[in-house]
Amino acid sequence: MKGITKVSEHFWIFEEDGVRSFLFEGDKRAMLVDTGFGTLRIRQMAAELTDLPVFLVHTHTDRDHTGGDKEFKPIYMHPSEMDYYKDRLPRDCHMEDVQPLWEGDTIDLGYWRFEVILTPGHTPGSIMLLEREKRMLISGDSIQDGAIFMFGPGRNMPAFQCSLEKISAMADAFDTIWPSHGNYPLKAEIIPGILKGAKDLVAGKLTEQEPPEPMPCKKYACEVASFLYHFDA
Repeated sequence: MKGITKVSEHFWIFEEDGVRSFLFEGDKRAMLVDTGFGTLRIRQMAAELTDLPVFLVHTHTDRDHTGGDKEFKPIYMHPSEMDYYKDRLPRDCHMEDVQPLWEGDTIDLGYWRFEVILTPGHTPGSIMLLEREKRMLISGDSIQDGAIFMFGPGRNMPAFQCSLEKISAMADAFDTIWPSHGNYPLKAEIIPGILKGAKDLVAGKLTEQEPPEPMPCKKYACEVASFLYHFDA
């Protein structure tokens, strides 16, 4: 189907205007990670790939990750993300359908077992999902080789740096990283480069550039990625 890539048995990627969602088929149920902008009929597309019931997990809840949420319930996310989600509540969605995922929780699908890792910074309750046996990490927006949004409400650069340090210390547990934007898969070697870039940004060592479209921020490129960021006056 257009917009869908089969990565391996029981694993598909949905591409939508620069953002991607992930579908993992387990033994008795399937997990969808994020729903994109909402221009895809993502519920129907998932149903054409698996006969199993599909539940939704959010890496975070920026609007380009929640556009198709109305097709799913319950919706799982870290509790630290819930207020952020409520402020941007997608149309026809309700907070009573939101359920918590805590750091250290395991999402057991049988074929897949994902560990929830809290990685705030990009948003308050951003998470990553680690599959230790298959040595893969679903990273959301925080690890990518594209432009990382770090301006506006909810963004926190010190927390972002701490989260990267936390994931870097776990790098021996995964071989591939599957980000929501940019190229994929990535290797763990990109993490120190993003962390260094974030530190150089705060230290004023990166060159200010205009963003790719009108935004209340500037673009700052490091060797492996870039940041969209606004320095407070």
